[in-house]
Amino acid sequence: MKLNKLLFLIVFILFNFNFFEKILTKEINLNSNSIKINVHFPQNKLHSGSNDIYLRGSLSSVGLSWNSGLKMNFISNNTWSISLNYDSSIAGQKLEMKPLVEDKVWSIGANFFINLPSTSQVFDIYPWFYSTQGKYEILENQIYSPQLKNLRSVIVYTPPSYYENTLKTIKGVLIMHDGENLFNDSTSFGGISWHCQTTVDQLVYQGQMEEIIIIGLYNTPERIDEYTYSYDPECRCPVGAGGNGDLYIQFIQQTVIPAMQPLYRMDMSQSNLGILGSSLGGLISCYAGWTRSNVFGKIGCMSSSFWWNTEDFNNDILNRSLPQQDLLLYLDSGTSGDGNDDLPQTTRVVDHLKQLGYKEGVNLMQFIDVGGQHNEYYWGKRFHVPMKFLYPVLETKSSN
Repeated sequence: MKLNKLLFLIVFILFNFNFFEKILTKEINLNSNSIKINVHFPQNKLHSGSNDIYLRGSLSSVGLSWNSGLKMNFISNNTWSISLNYDSSIAGQKLEMKPLVEDKVWSIGANFFINLPSTSQVFDIYPWFYSTQGKYEILENQIYSPQLKNLRSVIVYTPPSYYENTLKTIKGVLIMHDGENLFNDSTSFGGISWHCQTTVDQLVYQGQMEEIIIIGLYNTPERIDEYTYSYDPECRCPVGAGGNGDLYIQFIQQTVIPAMQPLYRMDMSQSNLGILGSSLGGLISCYAGWTRSNVFGKIGCMSSSFWWNTEDFNNDILNRSLPQQDLLLYLDSGTSGDGNDDLPQTTRVVDHLKQLGYKEGVNLMQFIDVGGQHNEYYWGKRFHVPMKFLYPVLETKSSN
């Protein structure tokens, strides 16, 4: 019996000699993990006419380098893939990477990044290589509001990759008010627009924010009523005004979102959808986020008119029940002009939010624009601040 066991062991070792040799020489690591990276890009959009996509990255321990790339395998129409192996001891380390065409033309925008998982995972990325500017189009008088019984135009900005990588869904969406002031000087109040497209294009190119789609709703002659949720008897505009804000937000929820969703490749889920405005537009944005956190997850309130109705947003609305879902809140103001651009009222709201548990730098940001005034020029000039806070570059999530 002992002789038979010995013979069996000898035969087993002989037949598996190469396997044991590789373990001893560390060619096989029994504690290794692997990730699979899939790159999705329309093959017919490659300028070079070649199928070759390469991957460069930050960790030599997974076989990547920033100096030269690994050629990816062309799997099927519009998809390239590569598997990267690594020792399980480096799980959790940050891996940054970028695809290149022919190992020469870099993808545009931020590096894709992941934290190496402790189990095998698949990651799908959607790069673009050539476009550096987004586009905007005006849907003139195409959105009727049954809630408010009026008609308005909508201006829509799509980011640089939108018409190049048509396989990509844009996951950041921002609804903004006073749409005529956002992109075009010729339609803007006072002849100066925010130039949102220039700001977003530059931040995306520099890798400082994710791509977003902006839906800008033009205002109407009923702007004051639509951008306020309560009646203010002391408002000098001319005398007494406000109170249709809930109808306006219902218009966004029930009419605008359903109308826009099928027209563009975008994800309007709560964690991706933002709402932002200035002055009364900032007030209604904060109100919309606080009262409808199931719809809006990112809230931008610039130079907000928190003075409205004896500061009832701070004194009443914030004292109601807390939002049911997580919010990311950005508030700002200037320091110059009439009322110091509502800096005192904004600071009181920020302090109240902190008392309610919001933390600066985590889910709350206040920015004070020293010298900033209450107009389009200053809002456009600092538009980069809320964009970087509300739409930061995010880790690529596993597709498993």
